[in-house]
Amino acid sequence: MTKFNIQPESSTVNWTGKKVLGLHTGSIKIKDGFLSFKDNELVDGEINIDMTTIIITDIADPILSNDFFKHLNNNDFFAVDQFKTAQLTITSAQKEAQKYHIKGNLTIKDITHPISFSATIEIFTDFLHALGEVVIDRTLYNIKYGSGKFLANLGDKLIYDDFVLQFKLIGQK
Repeated sequence: MTKFNIQPESSTVNWTGKKVLGLHTGSIKIKDGFLSFKDNELVDGEINIDMTTIIITDIADPILSNDFFKHLNNNDFFAVDQFKTAQLTITSAQKEAQKYHIKGNLTIKDITHPISFSATIEIFTDFLHALGEVVIDRTLYNIKYGSGKFLANLGDKLIYDDFVLQFKLIGQK
């Protein structure tokens, strides 16, 4: 078994949330994690996200950016004061051509649901490079603000339920 520890300072996670009249983008940092391989095949892993590091990248106005930042951190969205970490636990992975189809459990706000996504993973002796994208239905994690599933007549205030995390992970043996 070979274990690669994720290097938070070299890894990136970017997020995108969409609404009827546009979108918002930002980033968030990885706290720690690992990916384990047996015979050069991914078998499990765990990635911990530091929810206190949410950054907004699309709003230039400092007052608007700060207001949105507070909104994302409060109970309407991620309740970061109560839930400082989100976690992905990989339960299985199947390699198909150059990509892995990965299944796991995602925990946000202490609520866990199964999730699946694809990623490319390359191993260079002592280092690992992984790229992928995860689509998450926020309503599964009790994040209902602006959702058409729970609120009627939102019009142009509707926020789509799915948000996207694009990641680049660097790991070291």
